[in-house]
Amino acid sequence: MPFDILKALLIGILASAPVGPVSVLVMQKSFCHGKWAGLAAGAGSAIIDTFFAVVSLFAVMVVQDFFQQHESWIFICGGVLVVAVGVAMLFRKPLEDKMLVAETSKAKAVQYALQGAGCCLANPGAIAYMFALVTLFQFEVTTPASVWICSLFVLLGALLWWFSLALASEKLREYFKVQTLNRVTRIAGYAVIGFGVILMVRGFLLL
Repeated sequence: MPFDILKALLIGILASAPVGPVSVLVMQKSFCHGKWAGLAAGAGSAIIDTFFAVVSLFAVMVVQDFFQQHESWIFICGGVLVVAVGVAMLFRKPLEDKMLVAETSKAKAVQYALQGAGCCLANPGAIAYMFALVTLFQFEVTTPASVWICSLFVLLGALLWWFSLALASEKLREYFKVQTLNRVTRIAGYAVIGFGVILMVRGFLLL
């Protein structure tokens, strides 16, 4: 179980790390209203990701024998999906300066959270990506209690990532340029592709 908790924390971070609309939203809120506003936006996305993790973990618990019997193909297919996510990051339209313009009116934390949740829900591949991560990390969940415990640490991992991003954005907002985010996106895209290729190779080795 301790290893599953560490895996859950890592999944929370990995599910949040790819640069996308939620990242832009979190940075925008942090630039305009401080780190807590950015964290509120990230928390909305984290809650949706945690819901996806709960669904994925229960699915793994129910069909665990199936996964064990088809482990190699799961690694291969999961690796293909992760590579696809990385390629999409590389070919995503570059962000523009106007996307980071400060908002003129303040909103409540609940509104920020709803915006973050909406951005996450607008990504049709989010649940597939979460399912791939949960499957590939090979959780040993056998009871509903273990699912809920792991899901809690997925949430904590996601919140840790969003708080770090919000804090960094608040500290660096005077020096931040959108071109930097575009470079980070490309670097992250190559890293995700590399991770996916490793998974595919592992799957082929298990055949």
